[in-house]
Amino acid sequence: MIELLIKILIISFFINLLYELLHSLLYKTCIEAPLPKYVYLILKAAVFDGVSITLIYSISYFAFKNYSIFIFSAISIAFAYFWEIYSIKEGRWEYTSKMPKIFGVGLTPTFQLFITGFLSIYLSIKF
Repeated sequence: MIELLIKILIISFFINLLYELLHSLLYKTCIEAPLPKYVYLILKAAVFDGVSITLIYSISYFAFKNYSIFIFSAISIAFAYFWEIYSIKEGRWEYTSKMPKIFGVGLTPTFQLFITGFLSIYLSIKF
């Protein structure tokens, strides 16, 4: 089980790193940041996402004695949504006008952990 969790963490870090790089154009915070700060923000976000996905997988696996895509999706979407609300209120980041929104937060970040997490878990189990 530890080996699987390590695989999920590593794979999800790299998938989220790519996601963050591509997605950063929707954040005013990233667009306006000098290069060293931009790199720091992207790496920090990818690490946070990788750890979050690994923890959510662990919770869904150990709490229900099996991995459930439904439990994983519910936890990851709820966590991402509330994290976005908190982060926007605290001024951690700001969206550009191009960010599509749902219920007051970014649409894509709300579903990011679920999508990148599902892909990471699938690849970790498959390989």
